[in-house]
Amino acid sequence: MRIAVIEHAQGGDYTEYLFSLLEEKANQHNYQVKFWSNSVPVSQQHIGENAVIFISLNNHSSFFLNWLYQVKIPSIVKKIKAEVVVGLNGMACPRIKVPQLIAAGPGFLKQDVQQPDKLMKFARNYFDVSQKTAAGILSYSNTKKPNQLLNIPEKIQYLPFTAPTVFKTFEWHEKIMTKAQFADNKEYFISVIEDESLNDFVLLLKGFSRFKKWQQSNMQLIILPKYESFSAEVRNKLCTYKYRDDVQLLENAEEKEIPPLFASAHSFIHVAGHYPQLYILSIAMQCSLPVISFQNEDVKEYGGDGVLFCDEKTDESLGNSLIQLYKNENLHAQLKEAAGKQALSRNEYGDKLWQLLEVLVKKN
Repeated sequence: MRIAVIEHAQGGDYTEYLFSLLEEKANQHNYQVKFWSNSVPVSQQHIGENAVIFISLNNHSSFFLNWLYQVKIPSIVKKIKAEVVVGLNGMACPRIKVPQLIAAGPGFLKQDVQQPDKLMKFARNYFDVSQKTAAGILSYSNTKKPNQLLNIPEKIQYLPFTAPTVFKTFEWHEKIMTKAQFADNKEYFISVIEDESLNDFVLLLKGFSRFKKWQQSNMQLIILPKYESFSAEVRNKLCTYKYRDDVQLLENAEEKEIPPLFASAHSFIHVAGHYPQLYILSIAMQCSLPVISFQNEDVKEYGGDGVLFCDEKTDESLGNSLIQLYKNENLHAQLKEAAGKQALSRNEYGDKLWQLLEVLVKKN
């Protein structure tokens, strides 16, 4: 079958996750993976019978987006003879005659989104039409939310964030090399922040300061950027931080180093802003890594009893939670065990997605 996958730049975590999952399943099934080019005629793009064709688009004005979904995308789908279409940004087009799946990420389930970008505004305004047109709706959440925009429940297919299989639990003797390489043989917390999120960074440092004042040891804090590198503001803020020698901004870690970094940590500190880092939480669960987080329904769904929730979103509460988890070994062991039980199978849900595509093609 030929699968057309439509995705826009900077579509968010769920878009990126599904993109990687589709590419992974295509390779497992020996499918050709192609990226559509507007500058090359379709006859010269050599698309095989079994192929996943990624149609990557930039974000534009509402007028141009409307033209894309009314004219351009249906034309491309017809030219490449796609048998099923996956819209990773929550949009389906009535002019496309083959079955369509759409993805409803966090932006579609929260009506209190502050300053949504042009793409999200367009997608949400268009969403009633999209979900009526689509044969199925992929949702990251399995809970019923009172502000949920999805109003055709029979179309919803639960497809949660899952971690790649390279992430796993380490025994204590397996952690020695990672601690030696990255933390001078010391225990460490690990956290991930948006590359330019100064507020999250300051909150994290203040919470860690409260911990360090209580525990006068060499416990470290390793912070990874969510994407590539931290902003100058974040790096400059660290330069004036009292405990800066115990904090690392790890920007240049190789991809193969990330799994052992997570697996060897004491615990994961989740301080994300409006949108929780559910993909990273799924990684923490697969590594049986205890999590400290502020209250959030999505985090509760993904982390379950593997998460220690702060009483309120303050640096004082965060610091107290760090102290509590560090000094209470029984609590740490309980969270570690619970986290491992929360881990979801990437293969299972990847297979579910692929089977759903096959069923839609057969029915059409």
